[in-house]
Formats: sequence, C-alpha cells, structure tokens
Amino acid sequence: MKIPATVRFITFAGVIAFMLSACREAAPAFGPNIPFARQNAEEFFYSVGSRFTNIQRPERILHARRQFGHYALTPSGVYNDTTIWLSIGPDSARLFGDEGHFSYDRYIVTTSLSNNSPDALTESREIVRLRKLSDNEYEWFTNVEVALGRIGAKSIADVIAASLAAGEGKSSAAIRANYSSAFPRTATALGRLFTMDTLRTTTDAEGATTFDIAIKLTPSILKESMPHYAAYIDKYISKGKYRITLTDKTGAHWFDAWAANYYMHFKVRSKDGHFAPIEGAVRPMPEALTIHLDMAMKILIFTVGWTEMAGDFDIINTPHERGWSIRFAKEPDWHLPPTVGTLLKSPLRRPFQGQGIPIRVSIRDNPGTQTILNRRGTLVVQESGILRFLNRLSGTAVGDFLGASEREANRFNADAFRALRQDVAALLQ
Repeated sequence: MKIPATVRFITFAGVIAFMLSACREAAPAFGPNIPFARQNAEEFFYSVGSRFTNIQRPERILHARRQFGHYALTPSGVYNDTTIWLSIGPDSARLFGDEGHFSYDRYIVTTSLSNNSPDALTESREIVRLRKLSDNEYEWFTNVEVALGRIGAKSIADVIAASLAAGEGKSSAAIRANYSSAFPRTATALGRLFTMDTLRTTTDAEGATTFDIAIKLTPSILKESMPHYAAYIDKYISKGKYRITLTDKTGAHWFDAWAANYYMHFKVRSKDGHFAPIEGAVRPMPEALTIHLDMAMKILIFTVGWTEMAGDFDIINTPHERGWSIRFAKEPDWHLPPTVGTLLKSPLRRPFQGQGIPIRVSIRDNPGTQTILNRRGTLVVQESGILRFLNRLSGTAVGDFLGASEREANRFNADAFRALRQDVAALLQ
C-alpha cells in the first residue's frame, strides 16, 4: 500500500516551501554545536539524496513495482503471481522486499526479506505483504526504513523550529534576500520547477507571525532538461485540485495547504519557533489533531476524487522519536463519473472499517546506530466492479510515471538534496 503519488508530491512541495522560506539561522540547529551540526547535516542530506541518485534495480524488482501499481486496488491480479513474491508466510501472506545502498555513483537495490533495520549510511529496507482475508478481500501492508546518519530526532524538530523562528517578525523581502544569499545552489536546483510566487508575513498583536506562501509550478521551464517529468506534472499534478488541513477539537486550523492550476499554497503561524493556531490566541499545538483531505484528479476523460476524508492525526513526540500517526476511519464523500453511478459503492467503505487506514511516519534515533526514517501503512480492499474501474484509472497514472518520468523526477530530487547539502555545509564552515 503506497501513499498516493499526488499526496507525496504535495508533501514534498511543502518541504520545498519550508526550504524556500528558511534562513541561514536554521543550519546550526542540526546539532548541539557547529561540528556536530556539520556532521549531522552532511550525513542527512547525503543519505537522503543518495536514494534518488542513478537508481539501479533488477528486472524482478521493476516488474514487482509495475504490478503493485497496476493492481493496487485489485490485488487478486498479483496474489498468485510467482514471479513477484519472495516468500509465503504461515498465514498464506505473500511477501516481497528489497534493500538498497549507495555505491560510487549509483543507488543499488536488490531483493531481500531482511527484518533488520538499516545499520549504515544510505541503506534502506522495504517490505510489502499481501494477505487474503476472504474471497474478495485483501490486506496490503508496507514498511519502509531509511538510514539518515546519526542526527537525533529532536535535532530534526529543532531545524524546523529554528527556521520558523528565523522568519518571525521579518518582512518577506528580508526572508527572500536571506534565502537567496544562504542557499544559492538550492535556489537554482529548485528554480527549474518551483517559483516563489508569494511570501507574505503578518505579525500580530500576540507577537506571532503568519506565513502565507504560494509556489508556482513551472513545468515549462523544467521540460528543457527533464521533458518526461514535466509532461507528467502537466498531465496529472497541475490539473488536479488538492487540500490538506489540520484542525483541533475546537475547529481551529493549524496548517492549511491547497493546490490547483499550477499553484500550491501553504499557510502556518508560529511564535518563538512553535506552531500556533492560524487564528485566535497563541497556545501549544495539541498532540491530537484531525487531518482533512480533499482531492480531485482528471485521468483520461474521467474526473475522480473525494472531499472530507477526515482522520485522526496524532503527533509522536518522545525523546527519541518524532513524527505522525494517522488513521482514516471515516468514509469520505466520493466524486465519481456518472458512468459508474450505477455500481454498488459499498466496497469503497471497506478500507475505513475496522482499524481503518493507518499510516505512520516517524524519525527514530537510537544512540550508537543509524537514525531511521520509517513509513508504514495498511490498506484493506474489497474487490468489485467499481474498484476495477478505479484501478484502471490509477494504473494508467502509475504506468505513465514509471520509467522515464520517474528517472527524471529522481534526478530532480537528487539535485535538490545535493544542493542543500552543499549550501548548508558552506553555512557551517
């Protein structure tokens, strides 16, 4: 079970928005002192960037990725495919896995079912499990772990806090100037696709600052060097409409992001480096929030999507782990073409029943070993006519991405993280 590519793209764009508004003052927060900050930042950006660099996968893994994408909502198409699975569990679950590491100028991925967490810089592990629950019900589970070096989970949070604090009370012109001088290589690498259209800061009577950021996608510029990735963005990302909102039990908004027509908007408020509700009195962010997702995409001639997919969003905040635990247990309002209106929609409710759709993303450190970025999730699907229709559409989008588009997207990401690594290293000299 994969997080939808469009949601991951917007999440990445949110990271880009953070980078574009970050100031030179954020770099020292990578560690308790400059030598440790330099080491942590070097390892972190090197490890993350390496995973996008000239990825080499054998045909068996490439075949498995294609099949997982094409049959995500109709798993019976892959359940008995012996060319994919590496093992069969005691509960008849099918198991697939891989591991990767960086070597010289390429990231090498091989099949593996190791249960051990990565223990060296740039290493990664992934496990995919498919379990048959009944004649037409299947459960996907994925677990991905990536080594990030020896940076503490708290230091990652400190970098975010320092970036927010550095921009508080400053004009948008001052933040732009700070970013341009502090991150020149990053600005060039990201500028092929992302342009800061709006950066508005508003300081209120409580001393908090609201950041309103609008980023424009420019695939017309990107296509000069990465035509396939630019075409994919033109075809799918730019024509979709998306919204992600975090609220608390009072209804107060803590994060707003929305995208449409080549623009992505992000709005947050902070004081002293700590998030604050976008409106109202400044107070600590609660650890239990609600996430709301709206999405609409046009694939072929069909527009599909949903509104008000709401889920529990719990913040993980322990001495050695930071992240989010999300669970979607409420069926959204579906928006489907009239041609499928006569199909029974009850199978669409199945993923939200029982445990719902749990997704967990965190950074976990363990002194003496590698800090691990971990993402895992579970999805139960009930095959039906309506699922087969939606699967054909999603399979089309996946098929258009795998291959040249993905290779160029990986190269873009590798360039961005390499530039960040160089810029931060220069700031910490």
